[in-house]
Amino acid sequence: MNNKLELYILGGGPAGVALSYYAHKNNIDFKLFEATSQIGGNCRTITDGDFKYDTGAHRLHDKDEKVTKLIKSVLKEDLLKVSAPSQIYLYSKKISFPLQLNNILNELSWNDLKQIVFENTFNRIKPQKTFDNFRELAYKRYGKTLADLFLINYTEKLWGTSADLLNVRVSGDRLKNLKLSSLIKKNILGSKYKSKHLEGSFYYPKHGFGTIFESLKNGIEKNICLNSPIKKICHKNNFIKEIRIGDKKTIKVNQVVSTLPLNYFIKILDPPPPEYILKIIKSFKFRSLRICVLFLNIKSFSKNASIYFPDKKIPFTRIYEPKNRSKYMAPTNKTCIVIEVPCDKKDQIYSMNENKFFKRIKSTLFDQKLLNPSDILDQSSIKIPYAYPILTSDIDNKISSVMKYLAVFKNLKILGRNAKFEYVHVHNLFFDSNILINKYT
Repeated sequence: MNNKLELYILGGGPAGVALSYYAHKNNIDFKLFEATSQIGGNCRTITDGDFKYDTGAHRLHDKDEKVTKLIKSVLKEDLLKVSAPSQIYLYSKKISFPLQLNNILNELSWNDLKQIVFENTFNRIKPQKTFDNFRELAYKRYGKTLADLFLINYTEKLWGTSADLLNVRVSGDRLKNLKLSSLIKKNILGSKYKSKHLEGSFYYPKHGFGTIFESLKNGIEKNICLNSPIKKICHKNNFIKEIRIGDKKTIKVNQVVSTLPLNYFIKILDPPPPEYILKIIKSFKFRSLRICVLFLNIKSFSKNASIYFPDKKIPFTRIYEPKNRSKYMAPTNKTCIVIEVPCDKKDQIYSMNENKFFKRIKSTLFDQKLLNPSDILDQSSIKIPYAYPILTSDIDNKISSVMKYLAVFKNLKILGRNAKFEYVHVHNLFFDSNILINKYT
């Protein structure tokens, strides 16, 4: 390897762009390779006529002071502080999320309430610190009744896997304010109670979440190679030597950081890894999304940041309205809603033709009396493969084995949600990117 530090970043999603920004800031030479024509990965903002929407209900949580300060410095007045509630739609009832005690008292039956209090009291008597799977965590921390009503059904619908087979890490930080004790504290202390939950107040860019990454690339466009899919990674003597771009172009590399999906990265190694690694990778699965966007001739669909749908009879899991994040995302007297349908690349939903897909979504909205047919101006649809890594209960040992194998490559680092097969948020990716780049300085 030559002595000059040159960083080759594979993948132009949030992690790849964050790495590029910090590399540029620290005067490190780099090249970023992105397979598509746009950076941002699954955090892009799409413009469709007078409407804008993101490829997901993204938001910036103020969980890391340095990351928030960075985004503020880049977007300035275009970064908005938003406070928008979320709701759970269950059996035609709308319940506040994070859960509120008075809301639960009004919406749940007396028998359910008694059972919730009993289960949570019993759980406090017999505390448990370690859990083998998500169902065990949910039942022990929140009680079976509360968990079955709001957690288990939604989680299984989102991930397409039984809660018994899911890792406890699939929840991230999203359940921290769902315990009965937290609800009581919130009811007593009101605004004085500082929730650790990720719903509620957040930062959001004026013209869509994707503008964070588009703004960060200003001044470094010459280092970003779009339409450059990585097809092969050649290695020898524990060093990554070359990467193949497309079918013909081969580039010699120095230091490499991959943000590519972990199973894809392993598959394109040349020579291939040991058979036991290939066997592990075959068991790795990603959840995909199919998104339906409806453009509406009404001023507002709801007041919510997101509406969650745990009922498995309803085909979608979440609806978010971009205009509730920023009024600049839609014309004054119009709005749009983004409807997320989790699926697998090989299942019926993902391959369904658009007309049938739209009909299925719209008929559900009409049946639930959430929307009138006359409100719809137009519609659009996009597919998002590799939306979420599916974290099964046995995934930690598998990831550890793969990472141990990859650690032998002396000029390779791995970073990103899909690259490390973990469920993290954007502020986590910026934090980790900064730490990694500092190791090169």
